[in-house]
Amino acid sequence: MPAYTLKKVWEYCSYNIPFFVFITILIFIINLISDFSVRDPGWEVGFIISVSISVILTGYGLSITRDRINHGHRLPKIMPKDVLDLGIKGSFVYMVFFLFQGIILTFISHPLNFPAFNLEEMLLDFNKTIYLLFNHNPLHTIIFLIVGGMVFYITSFFGEVALARLADTKSIMAAFDLKAIYRIIDLFGWRHYARDYTSIIVVIVILTFIESHLPVVYGIDDFVGMFLGLLIFAAQYLGIGAVYCNIKDKELGRNRAEQ
Repeated sequence: MPAYTLKKVWEYCSYNIPFFVFITILIFIINLISDFSVRDPGWEVGFIISVSISVILTGYGLSITRDRINHGHRLPKIMPKDVLDLGIKGSFVYMVFFLFQGIILTFISHPLNFPAFNLEEMLLDFNKTIYLLFNHNPLHTIIFLIVGGMVFYITSFFGEVALARLADTKSIMAAFDLKAIYRIIDLFGWRHYARDYTSIIVVIVILTFIESHLPVVYGIDDFVGMFLGLLIFAAQYLGIGAVYCNIKDKELGRNRAEQ
C-alpha cells in the first residue's frame, strides 16, 4: 500500500515535468527565504515572513487537495487569489484542530511521564522512541501507545476531513461541521480510513528519513533534498484529497442507488 501511494504521488507530480521542476525550485526558494527570516535579528519581520510563507504553502497545498478531490492528475496552476484565500482559512482550521489535538495528547502524556508526541516524529526518531518506551513503566507505556495512538488518529481524521471540506467548498463552516465530518468518516469506515491514513504517514516518514540522511555532496544533496521536499509536500495534501475523494465517490454512488 505505501509503495502504491508513493507511485501515485510520483505520477501526479511528474505528469507535467517542466511545471514540476518550476514548483520544486519555487518551494526551495520559499524555504530558503523562510530559513533566512528565522536568522533575522528583527523577530517581528522574521515572524511575518514565516507566517506569510506558511499561508502560501498551505494555500497551494489545499489547491492540490481540491484538484485530487476532483480527480485531477497533475499539479494545479498557481492562482494567487485562490491560494491566499485557501491559505488563510486553511491555516486557521489547521491551528484550531491540531491545537486541540496537542492539548489532549499533552493531557494524556504528562501523567505518564511521556512527552506530547507527533506520530511522524516518533517514527522518524526511532532510536529516541525506543529509549522512551523501554525506560518507562510497562503499564504506562501500553496505556501511552494505545490511548495516545487512538486519540492521535481520531483527531487527525477530523482535522484532515475538515481541511478537505474546506478545500472542496471554501467554507469555514463546512470545515467545523463536526457532525457532518463524523458522518463522512463513518460512511467511509474508520478501519479503511486508518489504513489509508497510515499509508500516507509511512510514505511521508520514508521520504523524510531519506531527505534527512542524504550524504553531503556539494550541489547534489541540495537538489535531491529539494526534489524530495516537494514529494513530501505533495504526498501530505494529495493524501487528504485522495481519501476524501473516495468518500465523496462512495456517497455519490449511494445517493444514485437510492434514486
